[in-house]
Amino acid sequence: MAEKKKKEEELSEEDDDHFKLFGKRAWEVEYGEKCPTCGKRTDEFGFCACGSAG
Repeated sequence: MAEKKKKEEELSEEDDDHFKLFGKRAWEVEYGEKCPTCGKRTDEFGFCACGSAG
């Protein structure tokens, strides 16, 4: 738990590009199934790295 807290403190909201783009930290994303097209994990909205929306 201490590692996660330290990780959160390393980047301020102003310096965190993922937070600026998506409104949450990268480690807060909940992943689900794998995309049948590219094999990458999909996020909680069903989107993946290839953009095919799994």
